Amino acid sequence: MKNMTVKKLAFCAVCIALAAVASMFSIYKFPFGGSVTICSMLIIVIPAWLYGVRTGAACGLVYGMIQFLIGPYIISVPQFVLDYVLAFSVMCVAGIFREHKNGLIKGYIAAVFARWIVATCAGLAWVAAGFTAWDGWNPIPYSMAYNACYIFVEAALTIVILLVPAVRGALEYVKRQSC
Repeated sequence: MKNMTVKKLAFCAVCIALAAVASMFSIYKFPFGGSVTICSMLIIVIPAWLYGVRTGAACGLVYGMIQFLIGPYIISVPQFVLDYVLAFSVMCVAGIFREHKNGLIKGYIAAVFARWIVATCAGLAWVAAGFTAWDGWNPIPYSMAYNACYIFVEAALTIVILLVPAVRGALEYVKRQSC
């Protein structure tokens, strides 16, 4: 990335580290993976919001590799790629909204949906590897519902936090200082 200054690189590294730490503090952990944390997805979306899609994708990829190092669980190559390589890299779509009014919230919502789609596909890789869906559930709706349980709960909590005026003001201040 040609325009990656030391300041941007340091800011991205701090976001990755903070997101990794935040991911360790779960409100609730689901039995087959996934957890509700306080704002860990938001923290990894911030570089895309500040610097764009490419930087956001790079930060998401690094964060995914750190998640793999913290708690690796591999059942197949497709599951590894989906859960660790793509799951957080796709959150870079938040960068599309960086210049929009309420761009962080719009970008965060888009990023959450992108992550949910990849997590749903990863869930199908789990089922294909022999893990069973809930009794009577087809694998696709099962994976959609299971992943929605933790991803959208965390997203809803994060959006409530983002709507607090003091938080919005603090993030706008961070945006002004980071560029």
